[in-house]
Amino acid sequence: MTPQLEKVYFNYILKNKKYFDIVKPYFFRNLEIQFVYNVIQKYMLKKSDVKVPTPRQILDMVSLEDKEGAITKDILKSILKDNLKEYSEKDFIEPKFNTWILANRLKTGAVDIIDETRNLENITDFDKAIEAADKMRNIVDEMTSTKFIQDDDMGLDFDEPEQHVQDSSKYKINCGFSTINHMLGGGWDIQTLNVLMAETSNGKCSHFNSKICIKNKTTGIIDTCKIGDLFTIIKKQTN
Repeated sequence: MTPQLEKVYFNYILKNKKYFDIVKPYFFRNLEIQFVYNVIQKYMLKKSDVKVPTPRQILDMVSLEDKEGAITKDILKSILKDNLKEYSEKDFIEPKFNTWILANRLKTGAVDIIDETRNLENITDFDKAIEAADKMRNIVDEMTSTKFIQDDDMGLDFDEPEQHVQDSSKYKINCGFSTINHMLGGGWDIQTLNVLMAETSNGKCSHFNSKICIKNKTTGIIDTCKIGDLFTIIKKQTN
C-alpha cells in the first residue's frame, strides 16, 4: 500500500461520509494520514447529521490535536489534494478501496479471535465454552461480510439524500444460524416476515413432537421440550 493510494482512499471517504463508520484510523499505514483521519472521524461520529468539514476547518481541528506540530500546512495540503478525477471510480477506486477495507477487517478479526483463544484454557463450564464459540463465530461473520454499506436502504428521511444510507446492523436480528446471518448481512430485518423455502424433504419443517433445547437467558437453565409446546412455554414466560 503506497501513501499515494492511501491519499486517494482518504479523499474518497471525504466524498462519501458513510465510510467513516467502517474505516478505522489504523487501516492507514501512513502515520500522518492516520492522525488526520482520526481527528476528522471523531468529529464525524459525534452526530449523524454532521457535514464533512472544509479544508480550513480540518486545519484548525488538526492544529488543536497536534501538540507537537508534526502535521504542517504543506503536509495537510498534500493529504487533502483531491486527485480522484485522475482515476476511474468504478474500475479503479471502488474495487481497490473495498479490497482494502475487507483485508483490514479480516486482519482485525484474526487478532480478535487470537485474543479470545487465550481465555479458553480457563473455561471449564460447557455454557461458557458455547458463549466463547458464539463470540468467535460472530467475529468471523462480521469481519468476513462484504456488505459494508446497504446502498438500497433509503433511511429515515427520504428528502435528505445524505440520510439515505443507514447502519444496517441497527435494524438486524441475529437469527441463530451463522450462515444465514452472513448471507443476510447480519440476520433478519426488524419488522419483517421471513419465509424459508426449499424442495420437499429438505428440512424446512419439524414434527409437533420433535424435541428441541431452549435456554433461559436469565437463569441459564437449559430445558428440553416439544416444538408443539414451545409457544405455550413462551406465552407463560411473557405473562
